[in-house]
Amino acid sequence: MITDERQQLEDKILAKRQQIDFERAALEETIAFSAENRENPDIMEETKNFDDPAQNAADSTEMKSLRAAERELEELLRQLELLKDK
Repeated sequence: MITDERQQLEDKILAKRQQIDFERAALEETIAFSAENRENPDIMEETKNFDDPAQNAADSTEMKSLRAAERELEELLRQLELLKDK
């Protein structure tokens, strides 16, 4: 019983880690290839965004999703620790 529960938690943890890695990679790619990073600073119209951090290019919903997944992972790890203590 406890072994099955532990295995299920470990599987969920692995899946959540993979989800976080995928979302983080997608977010980093969005930041790296954003239009703000390809601006020509010699053109006055585009210089207004030149010094903005690249994170501004990332959609805030993507950031929220990543943070939520990280919190879920922390909760799963906490549950696994509690199960080990039994």
